[in-house]
Amino acid sequence: SSLAADTLVFKNGDRLTGSLVSQENGVITFSSPMLGTLQIPEADAEVQTQQEASEEVSGPAIPTEATQMADAGGAPETVSESDSETAKAEQQAEDWDAKIAEWKKAFETIIPEGWHGKISLGYTYTNSNSRKTAFVTKFNAKMDDDVHHYGIRAFYEFGDTVNSNGVKSVDTDKYGGGFNYKWDFEKDWFLTSDTSYLKDQVRDIQDQLTETVGVGYRIFNEEDLKLSVTAGISGQYNDVAGTAQKWYYYGTAGNSFEYHFNKYFRVEQNAYIRMDPSDTNNYQYNFYLGGIVKLTEWIEASLSYNANYDNIVGPGTKKLEENIIFALGVPF
Repeated sequence: SSLAADTLVFKNGDRLTGSLVSQENGVITFSSPMLGTLQIPEADAEVQTQQEASEEVSGPAIPTEATQMADAGGAPETVSESDSETAKAEQQAEDWDAKIAEWKKAFETIIPEGWHGKISLGYTYTNSNSRKTAFVTKFNAKMDDDVHHYGIRAFYEFGDTVNSNGVKSVDTDKYGGGFNYKWDFEKDWFLTSDTSYLKDQVRDIQDQLTETVGVGYRIFNEEDLKLSVTAGISGQYNDVAGTAQKWYYYGTAGNSFEYHFNKYFRVEQNAYIRMDPSDTNNYQYNFYLGGIVKLTEWIEASLSYNANYDNIVGPGTKKLEENIIFALGVPF
């Protein structure tokens, strides 16, 4: 076979099978079984060895995939089980976000154009004249234009209550809401009106209706930082067990603060104090502080503290009520 020996290849393409004897000083000495020993100038021919002839016929060996990847500085790409689980989790998260977006869009169809706010569902622990663990739902919405600002709010609590005698009961014990209006009559100055209603069975408040009017000033009104203060007068109707007086009138002062650390976390704080000028023993104050974290595009989590002191409550009722609330909210 021609592949079993060397081959002498002439310039005209002719081939002669045999074996190479030597190749030096410009002369090829080649031995052929048929023609014997030949001496040919290197300019007229070349010798193809047995290995070269084999590669010409069969071609060079193809490196394995591992060799090719090693030469390229890498390794064969494989899909691990952890990668598969990660992809599955990412797909589930995308499906969940799509569902939330669909629910939000459906809900927004019943909200009047221009209004925005948040619906929350949470869990609260209350320390007052009784201890209460309860679920709380909240609704807040507002609408703004260049000079007018409207806001509505509502909440509803239900859960287990343990009174001072250790008796446990399950009841609907607290709910309320309100409406707020602001009118910007100057760049940083505004007039405000706030109407609120409260019913609290734990503190024996049957009905409490409050109307507050006043003037406010925005100290800071940036996108990430807002701080305003207000002052005014309040009229309040109280139907409280154990007290004969129903109507009260107060001088009122308060503040509202909001700071965004970044697009994911913000802090909100507000407070007010009301005092009867004719009887300074009749006063109320409220302090709220909360941190809100944006978990996804459609869900926020909040942890807040609220303290409410009311010196108008009936005898035997604890005047200070403190709440710690954890809630999840869906902005709209």
